[in-house]
Amino acid sequence: MPARGIPTLTTFPYEELDKREEDHWSGATVSDDELRSLALGAFYSARWDAFHDALLLGPERDHPLGDRRELAIDTLTGAWGITDATEAQASMEQLLEGMHAPLYAMVHPLVMASVNASERDRFGERADRHRAFLRQVGSFRGMDNPEALVRDYDIWSQAIKIGFTDHLARPLPSDIHAWDLARVVAVARMAFTAGYLDADVAWGYLARALPLAQRKYKNWRQFGDAYMTGWTYWQACEDLAELKNGGVDRRMELLRLWTRPTSPWRRITLAESTPAK
Repeated sequence: MPARGIPTLTTFPYEELDKREEDHWSGATVSDDELRSLALGAFYSARWDAFHDALLLGPERDHPLGDRRELAIDTLTGAWGITDATEAQASMEQLLEGMHAPLYAMVHPLVMASVNASERDRFGERADRHRAFLRQVGSFRGMDNPEALVRDYDIWSQAIKIGFTDHLARPLPSDIHAWDLARVVAVARMAFTAGYLDADVAWGYLARALPLAQRKYKNWRQFGDAYMTGWTYWQACEDLAELKNGGVDRRMELLRLWTRPTSPWRRITLAESTPAK
């Protein structure tokens, strides 16, 4: 029986995490920056039980839906509407520029101002002014549906107020570009595995994603928190009901990446280390 005030020790780091497969490494020869760029998408490597150090989504295994190539094709088609190289590259270009990050950058500060306002103003004039502003921004930018920003504002406000963002680090990150950059790596690897892209083209997109991440985040902790917040924002706006349990599950995956010795985030830093003088 543990002493009072001393928590019971569990396996490293959490029993639930240790039930997942070990991290997979192919032993491929990759440079430090290539490994860093692959590690931007480490969440997906872990979820897919794929190699952390290769473009190809190995190791191969028996699966009722087919081999890795067939799974990559199915995921690209079903989740992204991508059926060829042109569509894959168009999606990655959009992700590099920021697919959800620019929307979050507009909506999130307004939501926090509303959430932190006095009771008298919280559900009144301030929120109405925010909605009017977002409609103007949407119209000015030529959005097909300017009300989409207002919808995101209302949903994100609700998600925060009812506790569906409690799995996130506080204060909430002001930037979620990590969510987009991680998906650049995921799409590039799937498109390469599917046979849509040559290796040089896929590596080229990863090489473009890495410096964007390095300029915005000092380490994997910041990158992971921004990724998690980005997923939460996207999921809330897609289906708020799906967010309740999914957020906790994904947070556990991040803990695994941050803490397990075999994780790519423990093998290499996001930024190149500066030698001490």
